[in-house]
Order: sequence, then C-alpha cells, then structure tokens
Amino acid sequence: MKKVFQRSSLLLIAILFAAMSLSGVAAADGLLDDVGFWADASEEIDEAPGYEDPKDKSREWALSVGVAGGISPDYEGSNDYETGFGPNFAGSWKGILFFKGKTLGANIIREKNFKVGPILSWTSGRDDDDNDKLEGLDDVDSSIEAGGFVTYRKKPLRFRLEARQDVNSGHEGALVELSGGTTLPFGKPLVFVALGTTWASDDYMESFFGVDSKQSANSGLKRYKAESGIKDVNLSITAGHSFTNRWRIGGKAEYKRLVGDAADSPIVDDEDQFMVGIGLSYHFGSKVLSAELE
Repeated sequence: MKKVFQRSSLLLIAILFAAMSLSGVAAADGLLDDVGFWADASEEIDEAPGYEDPKDKSREWALSVGVAGGISPDYEGSNDYETGFGPNFAGSWKGILFFKGKTLGANIIREKNFKVGPILSWTSGRDDDDNDKLEGLDDVDSSIEAGGFVTYRKKPLRFRLEARQDVNSGHEGALVELSGGTTLPFGKPLVFVALGTTWASDDYMESFFGVDSKQSANSGLKRYKAESGIKDVNLSITAGHSFTNRWRIGGKAEYKRLVGDAADSPIVDDEDQFMVGIGLSYHFGSKVLSAELE
C-alpha cells in the first residue's frame, strides 16, 4: 500500500507539471515572486511527523516540489489583477546551502537563533504589454540580484533583514527588506503573521515608477522622477498544514501599501495592493526540512 501511494503521488506531480507546460505558465512569470509559498511559511509547518522509511532520518538533504498559484496585480501599482500558477521548488544540503523559489543562499553563520549569509535571487521584470497603463513605457528586464541576509528566530517570533543589488542590468537598483512576525497560538492549521517594509534605491525606483521624457511622449503620462526611499509597508498572513507525512498544503494573503515616491507615480493606479496564493507540495529527503525552506 505504501509503495502504491508513493507511486501515485509521483504520478500526480508529473501530471501537474505536464499540465502547467501545456497551459503556458510563462504568462504568470512574476506571480510566484509574490506568492513566496513555502519561503514564508512558519517553521512548524515543515515539521511533519517522522517518516516510516528509516533512511530518511540519516539523509543530509531535503527537497520539496509542488505547484503554487493565486491572484496578484498585473504590475506593482496596478488596479487590475491576474491569475496564474507555476512550479515551486525548495531544497537544502547539510543546513548550509539552500534553494527556495528563485533564491539560492548559504548559511555562513549558523547559530541556534541567528543566521547570516549570502543570497542570489532571480526576479521578473515588467513588459509594456502587461497592462494598457504601461504602453509606451520601456520594458524592465528580469534581474539577478546578489546580496545577503540576517535572520533571528526565537519561537514564536522571527525577524529578517535582506539586502540585494541587481548585477545583470535589469532594474539596476537595490532593495532592502525588513520584516518581523509571530506564529499565532493555534493548533492546526499553523498560522504566521508578519509586518514588513521595503527600501528601494534611485535606480530601482526610476525603473519601475519613473517616467522620463521619451516615455512621457510615448505614453501620455506626465514626466516623473522617482527617488530612493521607503517603497511600501506590508502585512502578510501565511497558513499551512501537513496532512500526510509528505504532502503539505499552504496559502498566503498579503496586503501592501505603496508609499512615498512609489505611491505618487503616475504609473500607479492604486496604492493598495493585494495578493492571495495557495500551493501544494511533496517532500523528499530528511525528516525535518531546513529552516530556510519555511
């Protein structure tokens, strides 16, 4: 019975990925950046019961594969929303190297409640045909961002500081993200609530919220220079549940308020931004996932 269930599980995953390929997942390229499915789930979500296979307990790696999807704005500042879905991957090796979503990183400092290390992330850009409001504006290419992170966790609290700089001429800017939150005192499902904010550099703000002379002439929007500063404040709620030893389901809802030069941009139709996502994942490897997969 166990082997039949495992084979059925793997077959289901294969069918889901095949369906995504046939449906053109690339249309929702940026959605998973916002969904952040397992990347933002609380630590307890990934502490599933012990597996029956004794080999799992001795492995030094972990792998999670699945699908995630949801609803998010057409672009940051839009009042139009799109739906989409795509694959979701996460993995770790010896608690040092980890990969989640579109981020690769390493724990250089690994204390019980404190971790520091470098990260390398891929983020989607923006096309002028993503929405009618963007017509006449230049495309913003996808970016590879290099940076680092600092995390502190002491149940039920957790805090994270992350800084990244574009290194391949996408938006050419830098971002600094700060967040803190707590796990709510529920049994099941497990729920994590967090508050956060994002600082963005001049180059980032100009790429996504500025309008230069040429763009103004092409789009009809007024010229606008967006400068560095706090870009947004946000509130998120993440919930998850392990309903078998290997299968897990979870979701996330986020409210973001654009502020400062971002909110004043003529590109922005709505300062209030909402996102809802849900995902299903299947876990391989070690008994407990690394904290970086949360």
